[in-house]
Amino acid sequence: MSAIPSTIERETHEALIARLRGLIDEKLAPARAAARGTPFALLDYPDHPNVGDSAIWLGETAWMRDALGAMPAYVCRQEADWQTLDRLVPEGPIFLHGGGNFGDLWPQHQLFREEVLERYSGRTVIQLPQSIHYRDPAAIERTARVIAAHGAFALLVRDEKSLALARERFDCTVALCPDMAFCIGAQKRPAPQIPVLLLLRTDLERSTAALDPADLPAGWEMDDWLVDEPGLYPHALKATRIDALKTLDPRQWSRPARETRYLETLAQMRFDRGIAMLSRARFVITDRLHVHILSTLLGLPHVFLDNSYGKIRGLSDAFGTRWEGADHAETLEEAIALAKARTAG
Repeated sequence: MSAIPSTIERETHEALIARLRGLIDEKLAPARAAARGTPFALLDYPDHPNVGDSAIWLGETAWMRDALGAMPAYVCRQEADWQTLDRLVPEGPIFLHGGGNFGDLWPQHQLFREEVLERYSGRTVIQLPQSIHYRDPAAIERTARVIAAHGAFALLVRDEKSLALARERFDCTVALCPDMAFCIGAQKRPAPQIPVLLLLRTDLERSTAALDPADLPAGWEMDDWLVDEPGLYPHALKATRIDALKTLDPRQWSRPARETRYLETLAQMRFDRGIAMLSRARFVITDRLHVHILSTLLGLPHVFLDNSYGKIRGLSDAFGTRWEGADHAETLEEAIALAKARTAG
């Protein structure tokens, strides 16, 4: 692993992004060798409003275009058309979307993941970087049995705790790798409109107590990013159809190619919504991992708390993501005090 700068010599956000992108390339070198020049699949598209998962998907496909020279030949949500997958990707590797749903906290994703492993026993299946969290030991045992029976599973994780659990319990290749959203690269940030945005979780991974927006200083705002823009799906479909008409490549007119383009467009529109939300502020407080990551891509000063099971601090400790504009706070009160100090004057 490349050296992590000390807190005394913090990186710029550009240097951090470049370092982690290089580490992703290093950790995915075996996957690049397996997939280069052959059709491959990317499964478990995150078709929900959470901007973070769309950022991961865009980072995954950005890496694939750059490192593999192609987009996936087959993509799907949590319901796969197995016959189409077998026809389009008869031998190539199957990639599984990364994120924070490996375990039993979000069981629908884990059940789909295990179904893929059971169906494609012995076939190269690569789990892109995940955070692992289980509440039920019996669920770990079930996953361990499925992985052992598969025999060709490669598991990438985003933190040391997940790495230790996977190496202890799962019979597969395991490696530590940064979140794929870093592959999107640095983003431009327009002039801010408000001093501070608190973008805090409102779902089951929330770890902070409820906060009344009326108690915030003047001009501060509080929000989450779990609601899509009105008309998102028809807008994405229209944009996809226009793009398909512009291309002269008949391969881009097929149903699988149009689905890939459509899901990419949905992810981009959700990502753009998140970037617009964050860009309104001079400073951000968050307990969402991908607010920390997208703020880094924007070069946006911020302070991050942790989620309910420590995945944000885990990634930050593993890869040194506290660049010169990013800090960690143990409590919301500490984060608010830091935001006041950073935006004073």
